[in-house]
Amino acid sequence: MRGFLSFYFLLLATPLAAQQHTPGMQHTPGMQHDGPATAPSQAGQAAFAAITQVVRVLEADSSTDWSRVDLEALRQHLIDMDLVTLRSRVRQQPVPGGLAMEVTGEEEVAGAIRRMVGMHARVLPGAGPWRATASEIADGMRLVVTAVEPADAAVVARIRGLGFIGMMTEGEHHAEHHLMLARGMGMGH
Repeated sequence: MRGFLSFYFLLLATPLAAQQHTPGMQHTPGMQHDGPATAPSQAGQAAFAAITQVVRVLEADSSTDWSRVDLEALRQHLIDMDLVTLRSRVRQQPVPGGLAMEVTGEEEVAGAIRRMVGMHARVLPGAGPWRATASEIADGMRLVVTAVEPADAAVVARIRGLGFIGMMTEGEHHAEHHLMLARGMGMGH
């Protein structure tokens, strides 16, 4: 699995334009090419690009069980990520040793917040020197992250500096999580 994940991360670092021919592209005699650096490196909108990358990984893996592949689950998760990232309201309050964050939104956004924040709170302790708890509130979730050593000023400053959206990025599970969703292996938020 480790070798496969290394391949996946290498794929993510490689511009998609260098991996595939763009249909409809006209080449004429004498046409100058500056190389892949001038070509787009992302296959469109961010969620579409993420799905494209996962499809390329699935296609490159001869053990992919296409009868289980569920790209719709990945698409729904990316919708949740978009809603939480761009449409939620966040109220942050310093607490001893860390930060309390109230994350709320309208009905559809509140659902995405509940699906993502509670699950992410479970993986946060493995991602850094902190503890995390999440609880449901009206229209969303309350996330509290505190340093394992509350007197460690550097960790407390890091938690507060990262804030809600920074804490949501913590952990090296995101790419693997997306691939597992696409493979039909659950792991949904």
